[in-house]
Amino acid sequence: MKKISIIVLFILLGNLQSANAVDVLPEPFFKYLGSKYLANPGVILIDGSNNEIVYQSGADKPRTPASVLKVISTSSIALTLDTATVFKTALYKTEKKGVFVIWGDNDPWITSNAKYRDANKRAYMPTLIKAAFASDKSLKKITLVYKGVNNSDILYAKRALKRKASVAYKPISKTVEVESLVTEKISEISSPPLHKMIRFALLYSDNVLSQRLAMVATGRSGYPLTRTGFNQMAKDKLNAVGVDTTGMKLVDGSGIGGENRVSAITVSQLLLKLKTEPKLKVIYESLPVSGESGTLIGRYHSTAPQAVGLVRAKTGSTRHTVSLAGFATSGEKEYVFVVIADGVGRTRRLQDAARSAIDRMLGTITKPAVSGLTLPVPESNPFTTTP
Repeated sequence: MKKISIIVLFILLGNLQSANAVDVLPEPFFKYLGSKYLANPGVILIDGSNNEIVYQSGADKPRTPASVLKVISTSSIALTLDTATVFKTALYKTEKKGVFVIWGDNDPWITSNAKYRDANKRAYMPTLIKAAFASDKSLKKITLVYKGVNNSDILYAKRALKRKASVAYKPISKTVEVESLVTEKISEISSPPLHKMIRFALLYSDNVLSQRLAMVATGRSGYPLTRTGFNQMAKDKLNAVGVDTTGMKLVDGSGIGGENRVSAITVSQLLLKLKTEPKLKVIYESLPVSGESGTLIGRYHSTAPQAVGLVRAKTGSTRHTVSLAGFATSGEKEYVFVVIADGVGRTRRLQDAARSAIDRMLGTITKPAVSGLTLPVPESNPFTTTP
C-alpha cells in the first residue's frame, strides 16, 4: 500500500483522534486550548513514547508561524554544514599601495553594527578596516575591495568609519580569483563554531543571525540567494529527512515575514526528527527551557509553575501570531507539541493572554521525569501507514 499523505490521513483520522484525546488529556487542557485569546489555533500533540497523535485541530492548515520558523532555518544549516564549522574573514594587502582586500566566507556572526557588537560580543568588521590603516601609518585614504561578506556589514562599516577614515569600497567580481589579488594577510576574525551560533539563534530568537544562517545554508547548497531559493532549499532539506512540507512557503529565515506559511503538522514532523537525526541533535539541545533559559526564562513562573524546567520549545510572536513548538516532559513520556495561534490580536495585552493560555495548557500535562528513566525513541511514524 502506498503511503497516505499527511493531509489526507488527518482528514480521515482527525475526529477519532480528538475523541480519544478527551479520555487521555485532562479537562483543563481543553479549557485553556479553547481560550478566546488563541482564536482557534493550529494544534498538534504527539505522545513521544510511541509517536501516536494524541490530539490535533487545524494542524493541516498552513499558518504564519512567527519565530517557530527558526527551527526550520537552523535545521537547514545543521543539515548542510558540520556544526563544528568556523567562518573566517581576513584582511589582506595587495601589490598596490593603499588597496586592501577583505575576503570572507559569509560569516553569519560578524557585524559592523556597534549595537550588536556590544550586546552580543560579536566580531566587529570595522576592526579589520582599522587594521589596514594601522599597517601603514602614511595612508590617509584606502581602497577596500571585498568578497564573501554581507552587504549590510559594508553599509554599517561605512557609517561607523565615515568620520574617522576615508575608504572607497568596491565588491570583487564573481569572475575574479581573490588569490590573484592578495599578497600578505594582515588580520583575521573567526566566528564561534556553528553549533554555538545555532544555539544563540534559537535561545534568543535572533532574527538577523537566523536569516544569515538561512542564506548560508541556501548558498552552500547551491540554490539562488533569493526568497525562492531559500524556500526550495528548506523544502528539499526537510523532505530528505522525511518531513512532509505540503503547503509550506517561506520568505525568510527568521519568521518575521507575514507571508511565511507552514502547518503545525510539518513543524511537528521536524520536531520528531530532532530526536532521531544525529545532525539535528543540536537543535533539540538549543531550544529554550521553560522558566530557565532564553526566551522562555520569564515564562511559566506565574502561569504554570509546575511546568518550570519541563518544557523545551521555540517561541514565536509577530503582529497576529503567538506560537510555541517543542517538547513537554510528562513523567515517563515526552510530548511533542505545536501551537500556532495566528489570529491573535495585535495588542501586548492580547498577546500576553494568548501566551498565558498556551503555558497553562501545557502545564496541565507536564510532570517531572521518572528518576533514572531514559525516554524511548520510537521508530514508528504517526503520519504514514504501512502495508
